[in-house]
Amino acid sequence: MAAREEALHNFLERDAKWRLVERVVAAPSFAKSPRLSSPLLHLTKQSLQGRDEELNEQLIGERVFGRPVGYDPRDDNIVRVHASRLRQRLEIYFREEAGDEPLQITIPRGSYVPCFARIDACTTSPASALASNNSADTRPASSSPEKQLSRQSARWIGFAAALACTACLLLLTPFARRCWSSVRSREQSPTQALWSAIFSRDRDTLIVPADSSLIILKSFTRRGVSVADYASGRYLTDVTCAIPCDPQQIATLAYHRYTSLADLQFAVALSHLPEVQPSRTQIRFARDLQLNDLQQDNLILIGSVEADPWLQLFQSQMNFILHDDTSTGPLRIQNRNPQRGEQASYLYDSKDPTHHGYALVALLSNLGGTGNVLMVQGFTLADTQAAAEFLIDKPEFNALFGRIVEKRRGLPHFEILLRTMDVNGLGGRPSVVACRLH
Repeated sequence: MAAREEALHNFLERDAKWRLVERVVAAPSFAKSPRLSSPLLHLTKQSLQGRDEELNEQLIGERVFGRPVGYDPRDDNIVRVHASRLRQRLEIYFREEAGDEPLQITIPRGSYVPCFARIDACTTSPASALASNNSADTRPASSSPEKQLSRQSARWIGFAAALACTACLLLLTPFARRCWSSVRSREQSPTQALWSAIFSRDRDTLIVPADSSLIILKSFTRRGVSVADYASGRYLTDVTCAIPCDPQQIATLAYHRYTSLADLQFAVALSHLPEVQPSRTQIRFARDLQLNDLQQDNLILIGSVEADPWLQLFQSQMNFILHDDTSTGPLRIQNRNPQRGEQASYLYDSKDPTHHGYALVALLSNLGGTGNVLMVQGFTLADTQAAAEFLIDKPEFNALFGRIVEKRRGLPHFEILLRTMDVNGLGGRPSVVACRLH
């Protein structure tokens, strides 16, 4: 086996296509996205070994993304989603980062077999374009002396004007830079600062709706799910009901992906924000996240811990903790360090005749300290919807952070506790109960 692996390694290292792929995955845009590098390496390795028939969605899901043998790709589109992102990222790489690469990689739509093609060497270079322009500007030698003198005078006048403009710019640049910076800081609202921090050009942003199927599953099993079990998928391999049920139906439920309408509406609203970077933004189901994603990417996590165990990993950074597991006590918002006028705990009562609820909005560091995580949590769909609208549509967010942004020259990490109202299943206008800045 070792000899076979060494032979394969030597074979690949001699192949120009494999060396190109190694350079691609080492580039900054790919090095930060192992979920794209791994598929590209796998697809290329299989193809160079003549195993194109094994490059289908089923086998890629099992071998690259750890899906169980025989899983149904119709219920789990992780391969298609990552293939689409990989195509976009390769296009960006060869347009902006490739430099003098002789070959280009593409993954044709409808296929998972990588294609390698030579980059057109006949593309006009800047030097040749300049030569072409100079040639086009050349006038016949038979033109009259008067016209030649007129053209020379025009050139000198233009040159002098350019020098004068340059001198003015050099004198005014420091002042202009200060003025432009001041204008820009005044023009950028807190909401714009928030979305600029979440959607960036140099980092992927993952929008993660709640895993509603997990809540349904736990209602039958009556068992909690730790982050470790959720990340590994172990909670799916031993599904036993605490109440009478059909094990086959429960096993089927375990592999389906359900989320809430409120989460999807929020994701659609986010996709229309002007700050969004489409090529670096993806909707990712909570079950498909990996620890690397939480360490390297920007994330928008929608829902509570019951529907997304990954949120537990951020609670050490937080002052306000949403408890929505009835087995641990009443539904409540815990306030770890109450300030004057605040409560140590804010209880949620689903039978409250006033239909009031609570929601949390928090902007924190990702687990690697390199990016940002925005969390939107609520006890009900109406709570989540109200918190989402507070971020996107409501002027309260700008009013709350307007002075802070001016003083700090940027939006700080924060936590906001909101009081909401359920109006016929829809979130009413929320009010700010408490706020923390980090």
